[in-house]
Amino acid sequence: MASTVIDRSQRIAARTAGALYLLLMACGVFGEFNARGRLIADNDPAKTAALITGHLQLFRIGIVSDLAAFSGDIAMAVALYVLLRPVGRYLALLGAFWRVAEAAVLGVITLNSVTMLLLLTDARYASVFSSQQIQNLVWLFNDTHDAGYNIGVVFLSLGSMVFSWLLLKSRYIPRLLAGFGLLAYTLMLIGTVANIVWPDNRVGVNFDTPAGLYEITAGLWLLLRGIKEPQDRRR
Repeated sequence: MASTVIDRSQRIAARTAGALYLLLMACGVFGEFNARGRLIADNDPAKTAALITGHLQLFRIGIVSDLAAFSGDIAMAVALYVLLRPVGRYLALLGAFWRVAEAAVLGVITLNSVTMLLLLTDARYASVFSSQQIQNLVWLFNDTHDAGYNIGVVFLSLGSMVFSWLLLKSRYIPRLLAGFGLLAYTLMLIGTVANIVWPDNRVGVNFDTPAGLYEITAGLWLLLRGIKEPQDRRR
């Protein structure tokens, strides 16, 4: 339980974190379903290359959306650190560092998307590689992007588990909601590690969905209701 009275900086940080949860979720949904996600054809390098070439502007917008999301992750780490520092200073710092590491990894893997664009649009590569070779290289950089994304999600899960635990301990938000967040990010971590260790044995379950539901719910709660001191501390 938090050891000090909630101050103004914590209240501002809570509402900022709520807004960022929703904004980053919007960026993620856009990238997954409207931009990059819809241009990657499963196990079909030729079709993927054709889709990206036919929707270059959309692919570029997807890259910008990703960069906005990863930049927002750092702001999220700062906001949650400010909010939860009185609850557990060193744990909050650990959670923030893990979230910054996530943003760094995901920011770097965006270079893979830029490389895919260069291979498909720069005439210099068309004079060196055949069409099929370019398609396969594009697919290789797409696979590298996906592998890097899994690494980033490991750091995301670890940092978010720490923050969820501190929220559960603080009682700033309903304990049921904080507990659901802790469970959701634990499942995300387990699912991601399983995909890294056994890439060809997927069970067909999306381990990210519970975390997504938590972020939408927690984001709305923090943005609209903010945080309150536990009743026993008010007494």
